[in-house]
Amino acid sequence: MAVGAKVTKDGKNIALNRTYQSSPDYTYISQFGIGTGSTTPAESDTALDSALTTWNAGAEFKGFSTGYPQFDETNKKVTIRGLINSTEANGETITEVGEFNADGTEKMFSRDVFTGIDKTGNIEIAVVWVHKVLAPS
Repeated sequence: MAVGAKVTKDGKNIALNRTYQSSPDYTYISQFGIGTGSTTPAESDTALDSALTTWNAGAEFKGFSTGYPQFDETNKKVTIRGLINSTEANGETITEVGEFNADGTEKMFSRDVFTGIDKTGNIEIAVVWVHKVLAPS
């Protein structure tokens, strides 16, 4: 398994569309999914490698934590947080997360793969994404 993170082609399209369209074609990024896949993230990814589809009260996706996203215009970044609580995904080894919008067919903004976490009822997992705009000054 190769750990890492990647903003997807769909993610880049969402960002450009929502920035430059007066009436965007895509909804904003508002939820996340988790999985047990281990392939290296790629820009061409359109879904998690091995998504858990019933981890959140029978659903594949869960909204971000209350109070997120948090915008920091001074440092040109946004922080997003998702919580996998003590009753969710128990018995699974979580190895991947992705950010999604809520279109009829969700589009994946980014995918992250990491060393597995064996999820039990004694563990809650806070997933934090920080996206920063990098540009020459």
